[in-house]
Amino acid sequence: MAKHQEERLKRHKQQLRQKLTELFQIDSPDLDFGVYRIMNQKRDEITRFMDKDLIEAVDAEFGKYDTESRTQIIAEFKELEQTIRDTYGDDALDANGLKEEYRKAAKGKELHEKWLKLQGDAEEASMSDLQKAEIFAHLEEFFSRYYKDGDFLSLRRYAANEKYAVPYNGEEVLLHWANKDQYYIKTDRFLKSHGFDVGSYRVLFEVVQVEGQSNGNGKGRYFVLAGDDAVTYDDEKHLLTARFAQVPLSDDDLLSRFPPGAGRQKPNQDDIVGGLVAEILRGNGIPKGLADALQTNERDTDRNPRLYKHVMSFTKENTSDFFIHKDLGGFFGQELDFYIKNEVFRLDDLGTENEVAVERYVKRAKVLKSIAHRIIDFLAQLEDFQKTLWEKKKFVLRAGYCMTIDHVPEEFYPEILANGGQLVEWRNLYGIGEGKSGQKTLAGDRVDEAFLQSHPYLVIDTALFDDDFTDRLLEKLQHPDGTPVEDLDEAIGGLMIKSENWQALNLLQERYREQVKCIYIDPPYNTGNDEFVYRDNYQHSSWLSMMGDRLNLAHTIISNHGALFSSIDDHEIVNLRSLMNSTFGSLNFISTISVVNNLKGRSDRANIATAHENLLMYIRNDFKAFDLPLPDNYRQEYAERDDNGPYRLQGLRKRGAGARREDRPNLYYPIYYNPSNKEISLEGNGSFIKILPKLSDGSDGRWRWKKETVRENIQKILIKKVSTRDEYDVFQKDYLLIDGEEKGTKAKSIWLDTKYSSDYGTHAYKKLLGEVQFDNPKSPELIKDILHISSGEEDIILDFFAGSGTTGQSVLEINKTQTSTRKYVLIELGDYLDFIIKPRIQKVMYSSNWKDGNPKDADGQSHIFKYMELEQYEDTLNNIEFLDRDGHVQATIFGMSDYMLRYFLDVETRESLCRLNVDRLATPFAYTLRIRRDVGFNHVPVDEDGFREVTVDLVETFNYLLGLHVRRRVVRHQGGLTYRVVHGALPDGKVATIVWRNSPKNPAGHEQALEADAAFITDEILREFPDTGVLYVNGHCFAPRATPIEPEFKKCMGA
Repeated sequence: MAKHQEERLKRHKQQLRQKLTELFQIDSPDLDFGVYRIMNQKRDEITRFMDKDLIEAVDAEFGKYDTESRTQIIAEFKELEQTIRDTYGDDALDANGLKEEYRKAAKGKELHEKWLKLQGDAEEASMSDLQKAEIFAHLEEFFSRYYKDGDFLSLRRYAANEKYAVPYNGEEVLLHWANKDQYYIKTDRFLKSHGFDVGSYRVLFEVVQVEGQSNGNGKGRYFVLAGDDAVTYDDEKHLLTARFAQVPLSDDDLLSRFPPGAGRQKPNQDDIVGGLVAEILRGNGIPKGLADALQTNERDTDRNPRLYKHVMSFTKENTSDFFIHKDLGGFFGQELDFYIKNEVFRLDDLGTENEVAVERYVKRAKVLKSIAHRIIDFLAQLEDFQKTLWEKKKFVLRAGYCMTIDHVPEEFYPEILANGGQLVEWRNLYGIGEGKSGQKTLAGDRVDEAFLQSHPYLVIDTALFDDDFTDRLLEKLQHPDGTPVEDLDEAIGGLMIKSENWQALNLLQERYREQVKCIYIDPPYNTGNDEFVYRDNYQHSSWLSMMGDRLNLAHTIISNHGALFSSIDDHEIVNLRSLMNSTFGSLNFISTISVVNNLKGRSDRANIATAHENLLMYIRNDFKAFDLPLPDNYRQEYAERDDNGPYRLQGLRKRGAGARREDRPNLYYPIYYNPSNKEISLEGNGSFIKILPKLSDGSDGRWRWKKETVRENIQKILIKKVSTRDEYDVFQKDYLLIDGEEKGTKAKSIWLDTKYSSDYGTHAYKKLLGEVQFDNPKSPELIKDILHISSGEEDIILDFFAGSGTTGQSVLEINKTQTSTRKYVLIELGDYLDFIIKPRIQKVMYSSNWKDGNPKDADGQSHIFKYMELEQYEDTLNNIEFLDRDGHVQATIFGMSDYMLRYFLDVETRESLCRLNVDRLATPFAYTLRIRRDVGFNHVPVDEDGFREVTVDLVETFNYLLGLHVRRRVVRHQGGLTYRVVHGALPDGKVATIVWRNSPKNPAGHEQALEADAAFITDEILREFPDTGVLYVNGHCFAPRATPIEPEFKKCMGA
């Protein structure tokens, strides 16, 4: 029996260790990216923690239990024996308890039985191997309930009793879902290359083809080798290259390409990776030495051969989506209490004859809880570390400006004309330079200064010029009338951000807090056929977590008088409505507008052909909708005209329901008319005709207006004889213009017009961009009508699911027709911004009339937009670095109580560049991150691991962290240093000037250089900006008013 218990204890202890290896994310040595790479770097320390520190802590808890239990029982035992001696004498006890002669009396019998029980308790006070095994089994069972594939989830279980607790505080209605307390981390669309060395050989996996937004009509997306020549070997470079494409495959295609393993009907990830490995190894020209090495393990700890490991890492890195818990420690603490109450300590045992045993059982439950909390502490540290990296505001990696050339002083024209890249872009966008056959509406093919002067809506892109050109241009920027731009942000009409949308919204919080008047979004509909990726069995909860976090950030950005509109179909409308009720408040729900976008109906639904989508409308607080413009057919009704403008006649007599006198008796009264002089009055005499509101059947009707209204608007009343009845009737002049502005019509809850259709959106897209690369782009007319009812002429519009950029086009088009200055903020992840959204807006700027991607004229509009690309979560993980510590320091740290449990990840990575290394701000223009990305960074060399050393734009990053409204950007030079100066307004209204430069150095003395620096800042820069209230300067500075940038940067970034 003892040996069996010992084996059981060993088995459960090993099972718990395997579970901890999985929980601590060191069970995937094949994965060398993201948090896996971080944990693999600390594999030895974590393994030591599991095998030594944690086991020692467990043994200490067991020993503590033994000591506490035995001490209490021995004390009770001694007290009982003394009671027996006092009662029956010193010789009343023997080895078997109370002597036989004393047990006959009732009291003696009771004392003897109590003695026997305490003796047994003393023997059992030490925790047996069986009891220890039960605790290890409980630990493994508890943590298994909440972990799967790298995420902590409440995994679905089937049992007679509830296995989880839902937090509830007495709300009338509670919206809850499985991942409510977790961030949904969406895989970015920056598909990355992957490289590794094998001895003297180099292996590189490249992404050479990425299909557009279309998901292939319900097909899944998979990585496959791109064509017959996808695998090549360069003998000179010793380089093996495998080129991959991510493509949609049907189930049949998948089965034919990757046969499933035994017992499976569909290939799993192992089958797919194994198939790719086999295809690569069949490549021509691969040396035998390399092929053999690829089929052996890279490390002794690896589970799979080298090539399999790297193919798995490459595909998983580019397709993983996961969750980060917002409070894992709190969640586990609550769930552990629930687990112990329901699974370990059963309340049904209370009040039974086993109650004394239950007391000891409680003590063992305390051991379980104590051990579990040590594991929870470590898991919470890992999860909180990831949460910190996710929540930290991200760096701006690049920023640029596109502007029509009417904003550019003519002194820059020679440089523009000498820039071959800009001329190529004009040819690609507008056909300029191809001659009359390429663009018939433009005279000739010579692009010179005269051509620039006659084409003010040509768009230049600062990304095609060097930093010096951009700095000079932004300082000398002008309005179309030639006056200088004195407020840069005011002159910029649009902002595009290439980023995962939560990260972008997070960075924009201070800059746009309560400033956006209208938000329109077209999120993934979660049909299973769109781009939204979700965990098995978590389709709706994953989507809710994704949407909930983004709506929470959007709520702080929208103005108190603003509105949010979201397109959605029937798959998620119920969940989205509930979520937005929770975010905005149910009282701020305005309407569910049915937008008929396919009048024929779609055949993809059984029973009912879907002809519409839904448009949910919520407001922040105080909102009043504007009217929609009158449709053209309504406008034609205003055919009459007088001195007050066009009008139409509307009968003053009420028609339809409620038209009888008895319905509104006070609206039955006579109106008097003099036909000779056409005078109208409410008080008639003998020369006036009395007109009453009569119905067609001759009965008494009523007017629409009260007497007072008629008297006040008598000039709007017209009376004329109706020929069909040979009698006079009263009409109201309904004018088209009100205070000089054309009147509109109130929006209804059903929008039915061909201009809202999907075909219309596709047609608008195709006119601008030619070939359609985006499924079902929204119609600009839909978004323009949303803007009509929700925004004024100078308001800001936000779209954080920008897609193909329809919202930006709609803002520009409505600005042109209304001569307004609405601004847009567009957020989109991946290369769509570079290849679809940005060129789309550049085209709209140049011309309003396009066909098949070619302009019909150059009748565009003046505009400037700014675009940025942000660091992403994966970039942050790739730039985490652990401090190198000497042995003494390392030993000292590991001697700290609970260091590995709670602190090591945070402490040892604080100086990573992605967490803002403040010492590196001394040279702010050389601050870099290692980024795996191609578009926008092709000018930066790629290292052997596929990374580019990209210079971070600290100036732009700090501006957004502060929420600075930038008025001016200038560059000044002094003492061999370049000073980049930003001047603008902070959210609290204070005026700030921010100075960036390399820390001053002087061979004659550091202090002398700092004094010269301070004099320049004080005498030159502050004299140029005399209204400065706050002066920020990086690095050491002697200027008396200077506030160091570094602590403010660190605090605002949250790193």
